Amino acid sequence: MVVTSQEISGGNDLPKRRLGEILMQAGLISESDFSEALVESKKTGTFLGQILLQSGKITNDQLGHALSLQYNTKYVSLTKTEIDVSLLDLVPEELMRDKQLIPVSREGGRLVVAMVDPGDRSTTDEITFLTGMRPQVVVTTAMEFEETYRRYVADRSSNNLIEEIANSQKKGSIEDADDIRQKREAEITDLSNPLVKLVNAIIEEAIERNASDIHIEPRIRKYVVRFRIDGILRTILDIPQNMEASFVSRLKVMARMDIAEHRRPQDGRVALKYKGVEFNLRLNTLPVSDSREKLVIRILRPQRENTTFEELGFNKTETEKMEYLYTAPYGIILVCGPTGSGKTTTLYTVLSQINDEVRNISTVEDPVELSIEGLNQSQVNHKAEYTFASSMRALLRQDPDVIMVGEIRDYETLEAAIHASLTGHLVFSTIHSNTTAATITRLVEMGANPNLISTALIGIVAQRLCRTICPHCKVRYEASLEEKKKLFPHNPEKHAIDIILSKGEGCDFCANTGYRGRSGIYEILVVDRDIRQLISTNASDLEIEDAAVAAGMKTLSLGGREKILTGVTTLEEMIRVLGSSLGGH
Repeated sequence: MVVTSQEISGGNDLPKRRLGEILMQAGLISESDFSEALVESKKTGTFLGQILLQSGKITNDQLGHALSLQYNTKYVSLTKTEIDVSLLDLVPEELMRDKQLIPVSREGGRLVVAMVDPGDRSTTDEITFLTGMRPQVVVTTAMEFEETYRRYVADRSSNNLIEEIANSQKKGSIEDADDIRQKREAEITDLSNPLVKLVNAIIEEAIERNASDIHIEPRIRKYVVRFRIDGILRTILDIPQNMEASFVSRLKVMARMDIAEHRRPQDGRVALKYKGVEFNLRLNTLPVSDSREKLVIRILRPQRENTTFEELGFNKTETEKMEYLYTAPYGIILVCGPTGSGKTTTLYTVLSQINDEVRNISTVEDPVELSIEGLNQSQVNHKAEYTFASSMRALLRQDPDVIMVGEIRDYETLEAAIHASLTGHLVFSTIHSNTTAATITRLVEMGANPNLISTALIGIVAQRLCRTICPHCKVRYEASLEEKKKLFPHNPEKHAIDIILSKGEGCDFCANTGYRGRSGIYEILVVDRDIRQLISTNASDLEIEDAAVAAGMKTLSLGGREKILTGVTTLEEMIRVLGSSLGGH
C-alpha cells in the first residue's frame, strides 16, 4: 500500500485525549488492565500502548488506530506500506533511530514521515531544516518502527559499510606487508573508519534485538555473525574473508586483548553506553583451525529494578512459596538450572524484595551484573585469589544478615555456605544441576555431610526459560491426537476429549518465528520434615522427588504442560526445553 495525500489528515497537533481512555471507551481493555499497565509504564518508562501490546491485551492495529485518535492524525502500518527507499538518505540515520521516525513517501512537495511521537515539534522542525520540505506527519507504533528501521535502515547500513571497506581494501592492494600492517592498526582505532562503524552497528543491533550473545564464527571464505535471541541463534550477517583479520582485531582492541595472540583463548571486557543505558560486554576468543578465531560476546544489560515474580513467569502459588522461603530468618536457598536459564535474575528479584534499611545484604558475584542500591556487592578476582570460597570467609566478618554467592562450584564454597546458614544467616546461591532433587544428590557428591545439608537447606528452585508465543500472530487450534499423546502419555482418557492449544503463525514482529520473549518454568522444593529425614538417610533423588510431589511440589514437566495448556508457549518449544518427558509427575 502506498500512502497518498488523500489518506493523510491532521499533522503536528498535540494529543488531546489519553490513550488509556480511548482504549477503554472502545472496550478493548478493562480499567484493571489500564491500571496495571500504567504502573508498569511509570516504573519502566515504556509507553503505555507498548506495554498493552506486549502483554497481548491489544493488537498492533488497535494500538495504531487508538494513537490516530489520540494525536488526531492518520495511522500508517509501516509493515504494510511501501517505503520509498530513496527518501531514507534525506534524514540522518541517527535521527531516525533516536526519534523513531521513517520517511515514507513524497506527496505534493511534502515529505510524509511516520513517527512514534507525532507531537514532537522540535523533531519536525529539524526535518524541515534538513530536507527543505515541510513534513506531513502520520503516526505508527513503536514495534512497527523497530521492524521497518531494522529492515530498511540498519541492515542496509551494515551492507553499505561492508562494501565501503571492501572497496578501500581493493584500492590499497598493491601496498607491501609493513604498510598494510600499519594501516590496519590505524584503521581499527579510527572511530570514523567504516570498519569501526560496522562493529559498533553490529553491537547496537544486538542490543536493539535484545540478544544475549553475539557469535562471530569462521566459515569457509567468510565469517558469520549470529545473535542469540530468546535462547535461539539466528544468522544476521556475513563478513567477507578479506575483512576478517581487521574485524576480529577491532573487537580485540575494544576489549584490550592482545591482537597478535591467535594461539590461545583470551578474555576481555567492554563497557559502553547506548541510548543513555550502560551495557557491559564480555568477550572470549577461541582458536580454531587454520589459525582463525571464534569470538563470543556476552551482553550484560542492566536488569530493571523491582522486577516482580509475575513478570518472570511465576504463578500465584509459586510466588507464595518463594515468599515463604525468602522470609525465613536463616538457611540456604539454591537456584539451579543450566547456563542462561535466568538463575541470577531470579536471585536479584528475591534480593530486591528483601532489600531494606534494617538488613545488611552482601553479595559476591562473577561478574556483578546489576548494581542495586542498598546491597554491598563485590566481584570475584581470581588473580588476587579472591574466590567464592575465600569471599565467604570475608563476608562473615562483615556482620551480614543475608549473603548471596554467585555460584557454589566446589566443596570449600559449599562448606562455607553451610557454616554461614548454621550460624544464623540467610544464604542464596546458584548451582548447576537439572532438578531440585538432583541438586541434593549433587551436594552430597561434592562432599557435604547429608545431616548438615538437611539442617541447613530450606529450599531449592529449579528453572528453565521457554519462548512465549508472539501475541501479534497468536492463534488457537484443536490439538491433534499425536499432540494429546505427548501431553498426556499416561492418561488415555485425555486423548478422547477436545483440547485447545495456541501457536504463533509468524509475523514481522517476531521475525516469522511465532515467538517473542521468554517466560520461566519453575520447580520449587520446600524442605519440610519428611524431606529432611530423606536427606539425612541419604535417600535417592527419585525418593526425594516423590516425597516432594506428594507434599505439593509441581515438577518442571507439569509446569511446562500448564504453560502449554494456558497458551503461553507451544508443545514444540516445551519439548525443545525439557525433552519429551511431559508426562511425569
